[in-house]
Amino acid sequence: MTFRHFFLSALALAFLALGSGAPAHAQQIIVMVNGDPITTYDVSQRQRLNQMIERKSMTSQQALDDLIDERIKIQQAIRLKMDVDQKDVDRLFASVAERSGRTPEQLSAGFKQQGLDDRTFKQKLLADYVWGQYVRARSGTVNVRDADVIAALQKRGQTQMIATEYTLMPIVFVVPRNAGNYGARLAEANALRGRFTDCDAGAEMVKSLKEVVVRPKVTRLSSEMPAPLKQVLDKTEVGRLTPPEVAQSGVETFAMCGKREVRGESSQKKEIKDELSSSQFTAESKRFMAELRKQSLIEYRR
Repeated sequence: MTFRHFFLSALALAFLALGSGAPAHAQQIIVMVNGDPITTYDVSQRQRLNQMIERKSMTSQQALDDLIDERIKIQQAIRLKMDVDQKDVDRLFASVAERSGRTPEQLSAGFKQQGLDDRTFKQKLLADYVWGQYVRARSGTVNVRDADVIAALQKRGQTQMIATEYTLMPIVFVVPRNAGNYGARLAEANALRGRFTDCDAGAEMVKSLKEVVVRPKVTRLSSEMPAPLKQVLDKTEVGRLTPPEVAQSGVETFAMCGKREVRGESSQKKEIKDELSSSQFTAESKRFMAELRKQSLIEYRR
C-alpha cells in the first residue's frame, strides 16, 4: 500500500469518526455499513448541510440513504486503493469557497454558524470525488451519439438546426507575470475598442501598440460554447471588439471578423449533449451503487 493509499484510509476513518465530538446522547448508532457506524448526529448534520447548500429540507430517511451511499463510496475507494489525500480534499473545499466568493476559512466559519462541522461537507466532497473516478473508470468514456442529440432537439420542437459560426481574432495586452497592472491594460484595451472598426486595418493598428499580440484568426460555433459567451459574441458587430477580460497571459479581447449561419448545427447542441452525458453518468452511477449495496452488510439498529 502506497502512502497515498494509506492516507486515504486514514483520511476516511477520520471523517467517519467526525461525530465523536458530539454529545453522547447524539451518538446513537442507527446503521452499520460494513462495520462503519452512522449515528443520529451524522443524520442531523447531513440534513443541516442539505438545507444550507441546496436551500431545501430533506427527511431523516433521505439523509440516512445519502450517508449509506457515502460510506459505500469511500469504502470502495479504499478497497480499490484509489489515489487521494488531504490536499485533494482541501483543493475541492477551496474551489467551493472560491465559487461562493469566500476563503476556505470563511466557508468553515459559515458552516460553524449554521451548527455544522466542515468535516461533514469535506466527507461528502471526498465521497463524490472518489466515486466520480470509480464510475468513469468502470463505464469508460461517455458516448453521446449525434443521433441522440438530434432526437432530443426534435423533442424540443427544433427541426431546423442552425448555428452561428464566428471568425475571431484574439488580441492580447500582455501583462508580465507578477506585474499586476491589469487596470492600466484594461483601460488601454477599452480605448482600442472605441477606435477599432475593421479587422484588417485594426490588426495593423494594433501591431504598433507596445506589448500587444495579435494572434491568428480562429473559428468557433455557437453550438460549442456556453450561453453567456454566445450572448457576448452575438452582441458584438462585425469589425468590432468584444469587452476585454483578464486572461492568463494578460488582458484579452476578440475582434469579430465574421459571422455566418451554419446548417446542421444547433445553438442548444452543447447544452443537450452535456445533459445527455450527465444522464448517462447518473444512470451508470445508480447501477453501480445498486450492485455495491447488494454486496454490502447494512445492519439497522433501530
